Amino acid sequence: MVVLYDHEEIGSTSAVGAASPILGEAVKRISSVLNAKEQAIAPHDLYEATVRHSFVVSSDQAHALHPNYASKHEKNHQPQMNAGMVIKRNANQRYATTGPTGILMREISRRSNLPPVQEFIVRQDCGCGSTIGPLISSSTGIRAIDMGCPQLSMHSIRETMGVCDLTNGLELFKAFFIHFREVDESIER
Repeated sequence: MVVLYDHEEIGSTSAVGAASPILGEAVKRISSVLNAKEQAIAPHDLYEATVRHSFVVSSDQAHALHPNYASKHEKNHQPQMNAGMVIKRNANQRYATTGPTGILMREISRRSNLPPVQEFIVRQDCGCGSTIGPLISSSTGIRAIDMGCPQLSMHSIRETMGVCDLTNGLELFKAFFIHFREVDESIER
């Protein structure tokens, strides 16, 4: 399932934003319909099983290493443009990525022979924004990862990203739909 929310840039707190109950309600309705004919599983059990086997890819852009502000990046986490997608992490859960969700996406990329996935971690002495990933994950209980294409000048009138990263992102998201189940089942939880 692909979910596209409105109002992301203004906080997502609307009836159709990521902070709304729309995703959880949709998953409940879908799992109920799929179970309606057989009635083999109690509806709440099926919903809980569906949540446990689900995964959210919160796809927003990521900060690439800016040549004028290289000191703002962690030394070992300096995403480059045209070098692969970026997983975003934050110790305060401003991004939804966890160890297991990061490993899952890295393995999907590896199995698909795609460019290695890069990492972005905000320095501890710097603040950062957030994404819809933590909103969705905390309200539904669905595992999530925050990732995106590396770019310069996020939120400015001159946002800049590498042309290859558009293809890198598209290929990784296609690979996710192809390989998610097999990779997820191969990782012990």
